[in-house]
Amino acid sequence: MELSAVWPLVGRDGLLERITAALRSPAASVVVLCGPSGVGKTRLASEAAATLEADGWLVIPVTASETMSAIPLGALAPALAREPIDLQAASRDSVVLFEQVRRAVEGRAEGRRVVILIDDLSLLDSLSLAVVTQLLAAGAARLIATVRNGDPLPDAILSMWTSSTALRIDVPPLDIAGYEDVLAQVLTGRIAHRTAVDLHAMSGGNPLFLRELVLGALAEGQLVQAEGVWQLVGEPIGTPALHDLIRSRMQHLDAVDRAIVERLAVCQPLALADLRFDGARKRVIALEQAGLVEVVGDRLDVSLAHPQYVAAVRASLSRLEVLDNLLEQAEVLSARTMTPEDELRVAVWRLDAGEPSDPGLLSRAAYLALLAQDHEAVSRLASAALLAGAPAAEMLFLQGEAQWTMGRNSVALELLDRAAAADEGDPTAERLTGLIATARASTYAGEVGGNRKGLELLDDVQSKHPGLASSLALSRAVLLLNLEEAGLAAEQLVTARPNHDSPAARDAILAMSTALPLAALGRADAAITAAREAVAYATAETLPVFPVRRAQMVLATTLIQTGQVEECRALALASLHDGMDHDDELAIRYDELLLGRCALALGRLDTAARWFRDVVSGAKARGPLAYRDQGSAWLALALAWQGRTAEATAVTDSLAPEYVANSSVAFLAVQWVAAIQGDRAAIPAIVERARAAAQRGHRVLASSLLHGAARLGGADLAMPALVTLGNEGESPLIDLQSAHVRAEAQPSVEALVTISERWEALGQLLFAAEAMASAAGIARKQERGREAAGLQKRADALASNCEGAASPLLQFLDTAQQLTKREREVSGLAAQGLSSVEIAERLFLSPRTVDNHLQSSYAKLGIRSRSELTGR
Repeated sequence: MELSAVWPLVGRDGLLERITAALRSPAASVVVLCGPSGVGKTRLASEAAATLEADGWLVIPVTASETMSAIPLGALAPALAREPIDLQAASRDSVVLFEQVRRAVEGRAEGRRVVILIDDLSLLDSLSLAVVTQLLAAGAARLIATVRNGDPLPDAILSMWTSSTALRIDVPPLDIAGYEDVLAQVLTGRIAHRTAVDLHAMSGGNPLFLRELVLGALAEGQLVQAEGVWQLVGEPIGTPALHDLIRSRMQHLDAVDRAIVERLAVCQPLALADLRFDGARKRVIALEQAGLVEVVGDRLDVSLAHPQYVAAVRASLSRLEVLDNLLEQAEVLSARTMTPEDELRVAVWRLDAGEPSDPGLLSRAAYLALLAQDHEAVSRLASAALLAGAPAAEMLFLQGEAQWTMGRNSVALELLDRAAAADEGDPTAERLTGLIATARASTYAGEVGGNRKGLELLDDVQSKHPGLASSLALSRAVLLLNLEEAGLAAEQLVTARPNHDSPAARDAILAMSTALPLAALGRADAAITAAREAVAYATAETLPVFPVRRAQMVLATTLIQTGQVEECRALALASLHDGMDHDDELAIRYDELLLGRCALALGRLDTAARWFRDVVSGAKARGPLAYRDQGSAWLALALAWQGRTAEATAVTDSLAPEYVANSSVAFLAVQWVAAIQGDRAAIPAIVERARAAAQRGHRVLASSLLHGAARLGGADLAMPALVTLGNEGESPLIDLQSAHVRAEAQPSVEALVTISERWEALGQLLFAAEAMASAAGIARKQERGREAAGLQKRADALASNCEGAASPLLQFLDTAQQLTKREREVSGLAAQGLSSVEIAERLFLSPRTVDNHLQSSYAKLGIRSRSELTGR
């Protein structure tokens, strides 16, 4: 793929405005842009200069360099080459030189304002600097200059700070939103949020590094389009040009400094005390001042200052040099008392170096990696331990779970099936048998029809090992809930007993396992309490049995099922980024799905569709593949709510009939599109599906289906079943959905306004807009024209925040949108109290034409007089 040579400038509008505004003002004559190499200082300075040039300024570009810095006037002379300067005379008298340069500048300017653009100001030769400083002092020019972090500012420029004539602007790294914007433009397609986050971390927000990483990733096939979204499927190492640029910054290092940098590139981070080099402390201080390393934390951990420094330095090392560094540093740590983290790192270093190790040490390291949530290391260490003779069933189980977490479902299944076979052939502990069975069942759940297969597997294991019944019940409850069997899932939890020695861990596992079935049953308070207990445990424990993000995922799910969307969104974002830090593709896909659901509930339909597309694309590119169908079902629903029926149909057509039959979300999306297209059987089908869900105990799902049927115009059909659900439970969300449907089925302006305000208080603006639009329509039918106009204005305002919403209940908004531009202008002025004559004069129309527009507007708005317009 060919990329443009010039990338768009994004995320810099504010800085660009600051630069140009400062130079246009009478106060500042100098703007200095500071920042690390590649952050975009030169591009920003050039864009500012181009903006001024477009306003009629003369721009004089000057390029400073180390080569030209030794030549007097070496930088400035080429910029003035078109003007005759008597250098022989100027060399004898600096005043003559300045006057000649000033006349040359003024001659080129021809009365225009002048700005000098200097890249790398610190490298400007002294004579050029002196002349530029004099031009500034004389008011003959302004200056935009760039300076790299760590480089000194010339004294002549520093002195200007005291007189307030110079402005320093630090150019920050681009943020993640900037990455998403620039990459979408460069790649001409949407980029997954996960990919933007990864590239931001790898490049440190540096646009130059980003460009080279993207070029390298495209060349190596590591940046690919999956379902129309760009996904990063490997770790790009950048281009040779990037590595050469980075290594050029290190060419001045002596042998010891170079050795420290190489050791860090291979083994970082390292405590300062573990860098066993002569004068290490002073050398690290010097390297830090040069911007090559950073030192953080109480232990004084030392790392290279940028992620790409690691790749560039490692690429310059031979295989034997890498191995020597690994083994030498392993010896340094092994010679002192090691922490568990040290043990893990030494084991990985020795494994990377190909050094034989004891199977017991490798097994222990695999478990340490599991505690550190380093799933790739778990898989590698467990594999090495297996080859070294460690127990097969246990090591295969660890590998399988790690692969499952990283989204590699088919690999995980193969490993876990081998673990089960090894365990059956050489049984060790029944607890391991249960763990393997649970892992296999969870992995099966990621396959089409896998939930039922997982239940069959658990039944088979339990028949052979009756003592595992209480621990297997937890896994069985999850699979039943996946099948929307909330009642049966809850029954499983009555006898469930987590298989763990710690009472606190057992209680936390049980709390996390019960939260989702309780939420599905509509027991909101109990569900949230259980989920918060799980989060509190995982947060407080040093070594919890499950990571905090998994508990956050459960809490977020209970919150969205009880209508607390904003807190759900915050938790899902936190869990998502933690999952990214640990390559937990299961958590990433689930959290992307949750964030899409949050956006959908809040009425941000475009945002919801973007998250769902990330789920679909990420599932295809990274796994687990099962999330592709889930993401597609929700995406179809979001598109349907926008009235994009053809796109929604294309998505639902991609779903297997078996999946649509088993997923109520997919079923609702299919029936929603059918209802919009005039299928009268669609709404009764949704109501029937909801009744079946209620019979299985999934009251939250049943309520959402019935609310959906009502929003399609089937409130009369949905009301009896939904009112029953609302009266039975402890769910504020079900109660609000029930009240909304009742108000739609038994039309009441006042009730619908109250419902709208309740939805708005929850931030769920689409439902608020729909209720308010219904209220406006009822008021209009009751010939309460002025009130209807006011309600419609409120509905219009709510719907304007819903990113293209076009659901059936918003049909009353269409009447307002039918007004022509001129009708809106005339009606708006009439609502302000202007007479027809005054409106005619303002709009250059005849009074008769104004009256005609007003009569047309009255008919469309369902009102009868000018006074009723004041409500709009």
